Amino acid sequence: MKIESLRKLSFAKIFHSLWLGPLGAILAWSISAPAPFLTGPTTVCSLAALLGLKFIVPEAIKNFSFVVIGLTIGSNVTPETLIQASKWPFSIICMLTSVVLITILGRYILVNLLSMDRESSILASSPGHLSFVLSISSDLKRETAKITVIQNTRVLILVLLTPLVVTLMKEDANLNLIVHTSVLLSLFEMFILIVVSVFCGFLIGKTKIPAPFLIAGMFCSTISNGSGLTSGEVSTVFSTTAFIILGTLIGTRFVSVNIFQLRSSFFGGVLQTLVGAFFVFLFAYITHKATGLNFVDTIIAFAPGGLEAMVAMGALVQADPTYIAIHHIARIFFLSFLVPFLIYRQDLR
Repeated sequence: MKIESLRKLSFAKIFHSLWLGPLGAILAWSISAPAPFLTGPTTVCSLAALLGLKFIVPEAIKNFSFVVIGLTIGSNVTPETLIQASKWPFSIICMLTSVVLITILGRYILVNLLSMDRESSILASSPGHLSFVLSISSDLKRETAKITVIQNTRVLILVLLTPLVVTLMKEDANLNLIVHTSVLLSLFEMFILIVVSVFCGFLIGKTKIPAPFLIAGMFCSTISNGSGLTSGEVSTVFSTTAFIILGTLIGTRFVSVNIFQLRSSFFGGVLQTLVGAFFVFLFAYITHKATGLNFVDTIIAFAPGGLEAMVAMGALVQADPTYIAIHHIARIFFLSFLVPFLIYRQDLR
């Protein structure tokens, strides 16, 4: 009886995710919201979670959506984009500098304004790498609930505001859908790429690298398009579905958050977002002026809104996909060393 009840509960949670995401996408599209197929599901699902509705995105569906998003991004890579790679080292240094400053200043604010302990404040102010941060918090028995709310609030705000900022900065921006300017991949080519990407995703996952299926899709699509094995883009049907799933997935982060936790930590999340936005715009502008790289591309590459969400956002605004992805992967790896180092230094005091 207990097993049957659990099955019904899990089915109900999956069922809710199946209608919440599409509903958010339809509502956002109907009012011409920026990037509606990502921001719509994110907004509706986050609100539904905070109101107490329980829903989940099955692991298999999540991984499938990441593969499709990765394929979408990789299909936009061109030889011209790789020519710009000589300018990326300076850009990456600027991005990593912003990460250090966001973490240090954020820690100071959380300790002095929200009275968080110093180790929890370091974990909460880390601009990204949520699963890694929460693992450390759990091991150290710190304020995991507060850290979760602060981190998720930052991601939510950035996902919702980035399309608006891009729209204001680029008069010709078209965020309603991904515009295809070339032929589409055939269903057979899509099938082969998905199968190979899933296989590679499992292999990459063994290394503990974050978002393995997203990276696998990008890698396979980039190699396939670059070598001439395929020469098309992902169908809008697949890419739109994948972005709706991603928006729903972001909303699930608030399922376990109650109103009291939100109220006590939401302010910290907003402050963290403001601190991050300041340094992102500052160093993105410096990079833009020093290298001539597109300003919008640098903003999305520097924005600490979650690897999957920001790489997907880059695809939506037709930014340089390789540039965006490399920066976010570099940020995640850098945080894997920076956060333990700062906590270790704190323990020595």
